[in-house]
Amino acid sequence: MRRIFCLFVSAVICAVMLCVPAYADDKPSAFIVDDADAFSDEDERTLAREAANAAYETGFNIVIFTSDNVGSNKSDDAVTDFADLKYEELCGMNTDGILLFINFDNKYDRISTSGVCINYFSDYRIERMWDNMDPFFAEEDYTGVALSFIADVENYYSAGKANHQTELFGGEFDPFYMLEEFFGTFMFTGFAALIVSIFLYSHYSKSYKIEKPETRAYTLKDSLYFSVRSDTFVGNVTNRTYSPRSSSSSSGGSHHSGHSSTHHSSSGGRHGGGGHHR
Repeated sequence: MRRIFCLFVSAVICAVMLCVPAYADDKPSAFIVDDADAFSDEDERTLAREAANAAYETGFNIVIFTSDNVGSNKSDDAVTDFADLKYEELCGMNTDGILLFINFDNKYDRISTSGVCINYFSDYRIERMWDNMDPFFAEEDYTGVALSFIADVENYYSAGKANHQTELFGGEFDPFYMLEEFFGTFMFTGFAALIVSIFLYSHYSKSYKIEKPETRAYTLKDSLYFSVRSDTFVGNVTNRTYSPRSSSSSSGGSHHSGHSSTHHSSSGGRHGGGGHHR
């Protein structure tokens, strides 16, 4: 049995090791992908220079992407996936970075964040970024839109993280995401350990003869006594106390505290961000 237990523990450790993600210490990159031809050649060089400087200063991947074709599905969710996948295509999955998607197809623009940028760019901050870009959108000055975006990336990096995250072994993690990943890893590890345990049990149980226990071997004659007790209730008393509702609790709507980032998954990657209808 000791040997079986040691093999079981080894199987659990191996399953946990397989679930631990590897993190690459890559240098940040800057990309200007102008599929919609929104920028002149000179403006594109200016944006590439400014984005590269911001990437070097912040350590974030910075992507500015324009397109006039998001495919047949033009829903907000489809545009969100389109932007997230473009970021992953250029920068990799779950890396630290931010993408601005200027959408000339159905004019639903999108900011996509990944990695630690989810913690820097909360929902509230992203809304302020759209507010700063709105005057340039109104004038169809898309170079101004992109420069405003880059400036806000640098400003919010200097301001510090908006979310309440922790640092563990030199890496930054969102506590809620860590909890989600822990339970996912725990379920996978438990399933793997169960499969290994069943295999080991079926393999080694053939070497041992297990006798079926008999209850009569553990019971002394005339050693069990049973008694019955009952309580009779003749009535009940119910007290009720009136508690008025607070009028403030009935107000509807929602608000942003400034310290939260809505996040989701696209093709396995985790992203935050926000959209903007023109």
